[in-house]
Amino acid sequence: MEVASGSGDKAGFFTQGRSWLKALPVKFKANMVGMARNIKKLGQEDPRRVVHSLKVGLALTYAIWAVMTVVLVFEFSVGKSLTFLKVQQESPFMVKPLLKS
Repeated sequence: MEVASGSGDKAGFFTQGRSWLKALPVKFKANMVGMARNIKKLGQEDPRRVVHSLKVGLALTYAIWAVMTVVLVFEFSVGKSLTFLKVQQESPFMVKPLLKS
């Protein structure tokens, strides 16, 4: 196994990871600037499309919150009901051995 120096052509795993991690904020900023430019260009060409996409995004967010609320409420109420039914079904089997003695 070769040990590569930091200045050589063969960079180690951690050296490559470190350089990738250092470049990440620069790439992220470049992507955000590019996306902002595309949105600005789109808004100048047809502002209705931007307004429509914002409305659709808001509607999807609302729908996701509605579904998650239902899931959260049902998790407690349905779970409580299922536990109650399970206890009711198992209780005769637990009491039967006690009645025999």
